[in-house]
Amino acid sequence: MNDSIGDIFKWIARHKYLAVTLAFLAIIVLFDENNLLKHIQNQREIASLKSEIEELNEQHDALEIKLEVLDRDVEVMEKVAREKYDMQLDNEEVFIVED
Repeated sequence: MNDSIGDIFKWIARHKYLAVTLAFLAIIVLFDENNLLKHIQNQREIASLKSEIEELNEQHDALEIKLEVLDRDVEVMEKVAREKYDMQLDNEEVFIVED
């Protein structure tokens, strides 16, 4: 056992620059606050958030188109007001039928 530990110390003494470099890399990759595992996890989260942003932008564009249609077409606006908000004109009576 002592021989193997002694061999390790001899190897480190002969290759001190390599040993320091390996120790430094191990610290950075495994124990640093911004280690490699956190970096990979952050990259996955960024990709997920980018796809969510794309979906929300598509929804936004669709809603913008619907808003333009409602602003331009009075009949569509009246239909939405009647069906969704149960509104009526002054000279109308509305009957709501529930299933």
